[in-house]
Parts: sequence; C-alpha cells; structure tokens
Amino acid sequence: MTTVDLKNKNEVKSNWRSILAWSLLGLALLLVVIMTFMRTPEQITSTLTTISSQLKYYFLAMHIAIFLLLVTGIVWKRYRDQIFFAIVLILSLSSTIVSSVYVVIPNILFFGVITTLILIAFVSKKLKVDLENAKIIDWIFSSIGLIIGFWYLHWVDAPIALNALLYSPLGGVNCPTLVMITAVLILAKKPKPLMLTTFVGGLTVYFGFFGIILLGAYVDVALLVCGSYLLVKSILKIVKDL
Repeated sequence: MTTVDLKNKNEVKSNWRSILAWSLLGLALLLVVIMTFMRTPEQITSTLTTISSQLKYYFLAMHIAIFLLLVTGIVWKRYRDQIFFAIVLILSLSSTIVSSVYVVIPNILFFGVITTLILIAFVSKKLKVDLENAKIIDWIFSSIGLIIGFWYLHWVDAPIALNALLYSPLGGVNCPTLVMITAVLILAKKPKPLMLTTFVGGLTVYFGFFGIILLGAYVDVALLVCGSYLLVKSILKIVKDL
C-alpha cells in the first residue's frame, strides 16, 4: 500500500468517525427534546422549584466559586485556559450530579454528553480562550450570558432581584448553567471545539424557547440570544470547512 493510499484510507476512517459522532449528537438532542415533552410544564416547574429551594446554599457556594474562578482566569493569563476549562467542567459536572440525584432524565443525558465533550475538547487542545483578541460583538454576547448565568431571575423566592444574585440555580438547573457555558464558549479561540459549541448552542436555543413558551421564564430570552449567536458561529465554521 502506497503512502497516498494509506492517507486516503485514514481520511475515510476519520470521515466515518466524524459522521458517526455527529449522528450520535443529533440523536442525543432528539432524545432530549422528546423526553422534555414526556412531563407536563407543571411537573417540570415543581421539580425545578424543589431543586432551587432545597439546594439554595449549594448554589450560593457555586456562585462564589465560579465568580472567583472567572476573575482569576481573567487576571492570571498563564493558566487561563485551564481555569476556564475548570469553569465549564464544574458547571456541567455539577449539573449532571444534581440531575442524577433528582432523577431529571433529560438533564442527565445532555449534561453527561456536554461533560464528555468538554473533556475531549480539552484533551485535544481545542478548548482555549483568547480574551485579548476577542471581538467586541463576542464580548457583548458573552457578557449577556455571564450576567444572566449569575443573575437568573427565575426559580427563586422574592425579592427576586436579590435572591437571584445569590441563589439562582447555577450548576444545577439547565437554563442558567447552559447560558453560562455558552458565554464561555463564545470566547473560545481557534481551533474551536465545534461539536461542543454546536451541541451547547442548539440546546441553549431549544431550552430558551421551552422556558419562555411553556414555563413562563421570560428571562430565557437571553438563552435565545446567546445560544443563537454561538450556534450560528459554529454552523458557519462547519460550512466553511466543508
């Protein structure tokens, strides 16, 4: 077998692996959509309200930890990539564990997939951030996601503005967690982890619509805005690479 033949064979294998991976991601997204409609909005609201109430001090600790990591990552350039990796991994892994404890099946599935994709992206060195060279528009959408992630105005008791800042279910409930992960991924530099950004972007848009239409969580318009931006960027990059 010549070098050219071997190269072509390896490319074919790589293409098939890529097709299989994207197909599995599409199937996972489809399953999440189906499973979210297997429970009524009232049942979902009850579960998310219970999680937010029972784990409020855990979420307070999560707010503090993620804020400190974020500030450290911005200031400490030498270990910035590792710190931002830690942020998205902690958020996703925490949400997977919380979802498992409360048996929220769709969340177990997609946060488990996200956690796996984050680890793969980091190991393959495709999860890095470039704050100095980020575009202004990237900063705008990322800032929206970061603010709403920390200050998610739903699933908390009155006074909502204050309690959301302290106890919103970051790292436990899908909407604030997804929009925070989206905010970080918007700042990812090339080569971007396209499977991760596409999957997260698609989920964020979906749960944005779901929250607004079925749960009355109008703050989820931020998920639509940030998720759509990340998703469109990812799709344009995929099309460009074809």
